[in-house]
Amino acid sequence: MAFREWLFLNLVAPELMWESGNAPGQDLAELNGTTMDVRPGLTRATIMLSAGMALSGTAGLFSIQSGQPTFNVVFFRCLFGAIALVGWASLRKGWKSLFITQRSLWPLVLVSGICLVLNWLALFQAFKMTSIGFATIIYHLQPFWIVLAGALLLKEGLSRHKLGWICIAFLGLVLTIVPKLGMMRADHDWLIGVGLALAASLFYAATTLTTRAVKSVDPGVLSAIHCLIGVVVFAPFVNLPALQGGDNVMWVWLVGLGVIHTGVVYVLLYSSYPKLPIAVIAAGSFLNPVVALLSDFFVFGRSITAMQGAGLVLILLAGLAVNLGWPFFFISARKIAPPQES
Repeated sequence: MAFREWLFLNLVAPELMWESGNAPGQDLAELNGTTMDVRPGLTRATIMLSAGMALSGTAGLFSIQSGQPTFNVVFFRCLFGAIALVGWASLRKGWKSLFITQRSLWPLVLVSGICLVLNWLALFQAFKMTSIGFATIIYHLQPFWIVLAGALLLKEGLSRHKLGWICIAFLGLVLTIVPKLGMMRADHDWLIGVGLALAASLFYAATTLTTRAVKSVDPGVLSAIHCLIGVVVFAPFVNLPALQGGDNVMWVWLVGLGVIHTGVVYVLLYSSYPKLPIAVIAAGSFLNPVVALLSDFFVFGRSITAMQGAGLVLILLAGLAVNLGWPFFFISARKIAPPQES
């Protein structure tokens, strides 16, 4: 499978780890034992995709509203997410499918799982130290780390067109950060939050690269195992006094973060991908950051500046261009006109 195809699958759901190693077309459809057909059920699949993307954009809201320390938030996302995904995988293929018998894959599964849950930890803490909207913009740089790592470590091709779009993405990052430079000097928490958002995107990229080697494992099973790894990793760090001081509403947010954002969203997106063309999936992927920004604005009254909005557009546009293979507009291929007959 081409690296670009696998990368696109990870771009469209930036807060979820779809570890199938397959593109959202024929390869992913084969995992479900079906053949891709974009006509039947297109409207229903589009609604499922839109719902999944929109719901995933509210993960930051759920994490903040729980009022819990970040370690607690990630632990319970892993716990309730594991329960939801184990149940889903068991219904689809039976509980025996949850066991990975090929021992050579265990180290990679472990490393990728640790990277994924550390990605959640860094991102949720970045939400608290900056804002949901700001951290979301920074986090969407993760596809470009994957492209660069693929070129440097895996010897994947890096064309001038891709390099040009990557430069556009990092220009978007500059536009995002510049309006906050004064705040970063006055409040070091903002600077740390930016670093955490970047770290989260790097951890996600590391998860993506390590799971390439275990793409033979069913993605639902792999996601469930990753959540179980997170339960084990973060169990020693759970803050029990903070839980005791919480109310019933707190549990609604925590359960929702696991069941909805790690269970329901997964099912919606995974079920819709095989039935949709790439263009529809690409368009739907924009709902994630849009909903994150809207939730930040309507719930917390935080908005982004026009310059930051332009930065977000550049980052998303560049990501779309890289994965759909658009030519970079400053590097256009020269067309030689055919000789005219005399």
